[in-house]
Amino acid sequence: MSYSDWIALFAFVVSGIGIYLSYKNHRSTREWEFYKENIRQKEQEVQEFYSKNNSRVSLIPYFHLLLDKEIHIKNISDEENLILPISLVNVGRETATNVQLVQMSNIDELGGYFKTDGIQNDSHFIRHYIEKKYAFIGESISFTAGCKKHDRACNVSFKIKFNDLVGRTYEQSFRFLYCFPHSKEFTMNHTSNIPICIEDNDKTSSTII
Repeated sequence: MSYSDWIALFAFVVSGIGIYLSYKNHRSTREWEFYKENIRQKEQEVQEFYSKNNSRVSLIPYFHLLLDKEIHIKNISDEENLILPISLVNVGRETATNVQLVQMSNIDELGGYFKTDGIQNDSHFIRHYIEKKYAFIGESISFTAGCKKHDRACNVSFKIKFNDLVGRTYEQSFRFLYCFPHSKEFTMNHTSNIPICIEDNDKTSSTII
């Protein structure tokens, strides 16, 4: 092999190494850019998640049982019934709208809103429905439950559904205990559970056509 052939071979090898290094560098650059873009997208998703949830938390209403009225007896169709006045106060950060009781079983239009431990499960019914469908911060809403007069202690559960100011939907459940023969007042053994978001859809952001 002549001297010129060696030079040509050397040049070819150097050229090949240069092309390989260039390709490798280009590939590494693309992989790095792809990695950075992937990280950026994940950071953006996390930021959007926290922003969305912070927004929801700042708007969430929160109701608490207010059982400050006495249970009393009322004669309905020649039958003695217990009347239970129940109030819910909005202790959350914003107004609740479209507040409604949730039927827990399909009985009739007045029954099925309560689950009861101690006596027949469908024993309680709606006497007077919620008087209004909204509650400002610190404002209370009221309704009245009833049942046939009895002398047993009862754990009673019920649930409501409502919207926040951007249309997201929440459910919140409650439980209270009473024993009328011993006291006309509800016991302090009652629970107001944390509202659960069941439809996380900001209706104010819908596209206007």
